[in-house]
Amino acid sequence: MHLGQLPINQKNHHNGRQYGLALIEVLLSLGLSSVMFLLLFTAQSHSQKVLIYSQQLHYANRLLDQVVKQVWAYPNHYQWLDSKSMATLTGCLNGSYCSPITMAQAWASHWQSKLQPLPNAELHIKCAHKCSSGGVLVIQLRWSQALSGAVGQCPTEVVCVSIKMAL
Repeated sequence: MHLGQLPINQKNHHNGRQYGLALIEVLLSLGLSSVMFLLLFTAQSHSQKVLIYSQQLHYANRLLDQVVKQVWAYPNHYQWLDSKSMATLTGCLNGSYCSPITMAQAWASHWQSKLQPLPNAELHIKCAHKCSSGGVLVIQLRWSQALSGAVGQCPTEVVCVSIKMAL
């Protein structure tokens, strides 16, 4: 054998280096890829839940804004604004003459019908101390939402949004 020649079995291994991937390397890369895809899926799922929560908050704020714009007109009939009656009183809201109590009931019915996009929603309109000048009217909207944590008197998984209005 001459000094410059290598044995045949060493020529095939390129000076002892191995090319290609071992089975363990392939398994590790597949495992790491699986974990990364799981993390991406979880992040996307959470992102969608946050988007729904954000849309619900936006809808609730618009509804509360509508309530605040109308509630001031019924200073002697606030108790009727908290009515759960789903009576069809749309004539009152379409320009027909109605008594103040009937109009307050029509608004209450209208607002109750607008709660459907919010799961298990409840709208409450109550006087905090007195329903006269100097009192405070509290308008509260509550609905179920898994992302919500306990805040104040609002339990976990329930969103409570309220507005306090001076009378």
